Amino acid sequence: MRSVLSSPWWFVLLCTLALGWTLLQATPYPLDDHFLYQRFIETLAAGKLDLTIAGFHGSDIPATLWHLMFPAAHSQIFFQIFCAILLPAAAFLAGRALWKSTDAGILLCAVITLMPFLSFVGLRGWTGPAYALLLLLTVYGAATHRFWTGITFGLAMLTKPFAIAFLPLLILLRPKKGSALKKWHPVLIGLLLVLLYMVVQYLQAGRLIAGSHELLSEQNVWQGPLRILLNLGHALQILFSVHNYYFIDPALTGPGNMMHTTPILIFLGIFGALGLTSTSTRRLHLVLLFGALIGILMNALLDHMDHFYMQASVILLIFAALPVLLRFPLWMPLVLATLHFQWFYFYLNYREGFALGNWFFLTPLLLDMLALIWCVMHWRHVRRVCSILLP
Repeated sequence: MRSVLSSPWWFVLLCTLALGWTLLQATPYPLDDHFLYQRFIETLAAGKLDLTIAGFHGSDIPATLWHLMFPAAHSQIFFQIFCAILLPAAAFLAGRALWKSTDAGILLCAVITLMPFLSFVGLRGWTGPAYALLLLLTVYGAATHRFWTGITFGLAMLTKPFAIAFLPLLILLRPKKGSALKKWHPVLIGLLLVLLYMVVQYLQAGRLIAGSHELLSEQNVWQGPLRILLNLGHALQILFSVHNYYFIDPALTGPGNMMHTTPILIFLGIFGALGLTSTSTRRLHLVLLFGALIGILMNALLDHMDHFYMQASVILLIFAALPVLLRFPLWMPLVLATLHFQWFYFYLNYREGFALGNWFFLTPLLLDMLALIWCVMHWRHVRRVCSILLP
């Protein structure tokens, strides 16, 4: 009985219940891209694959199964809510599998739970929750050598192409024994799904459509040298600032330019990758950093820089930060405290559209309470850590 009560899954369950209850209290507010995704889902459910409908439709493929089971006018949004509720569990599995540490899994579960721009944007029909879920499942699958890893990787890239940033990690985590097919099938399946999607879209539409931007194709989506440099400059700004604006065009400043995590995690992830690691994790840290740089550079080449597009890179840097947090636990209170900023930004931006009330802050309050309870129950350990690190 004691072992059951001490299981980390209780923590995951509490995070899931808090996040799920809060999501279900909010009011969906369908906007822009949702209507394209919904039309694709309904068309596919009727038996026709129509890739002339603009948008990256990777997550819409499993959403079609949801629509077949629970048909509704906005089933795509309800599927995104379902994916958001699964994020704490997926984060725990991915963190634990990648770093072979239950504590790393718990930390990642807490961090992902405290990122409302990952989960709650599904209420407007954006594919952020499904995208994050596919990325986390891809890491879990790659680290544990699951046969379906290539499928989640391919669907992630077809949801947002910046998921290609996870390719170096998949290469590193591939099985070391067996045939070439066994070693490389997650990478091959993922890339083949993308290639198949592109071929079908080209045959149907006569061009590749850049997401939901019907006027952009593979020919005119690229940015010029000056815009690329400005995008890279803005990437540094929004990675290390809590609050900022889109200096390239201030009139376009929006939720994507707000911090979607804490800059402390970004700093710790880079810090870990550049030297503060053991020999055994050095290669993994460098691969995580390399993947994050690929995602940022790809974003700079293709479109304006914002956190929704940088999501894959941010998640990779958070993965890299986990061992540093475990080694230096005094960073944890600062990480927890600064993860709260985005809840206020999200609330101020979406409280009317999603009919958010004070109950919206239940999730961060729960994590605060759990952290405080842990400190009280382990006060000797907390005192010992403080005495060592703060003599």
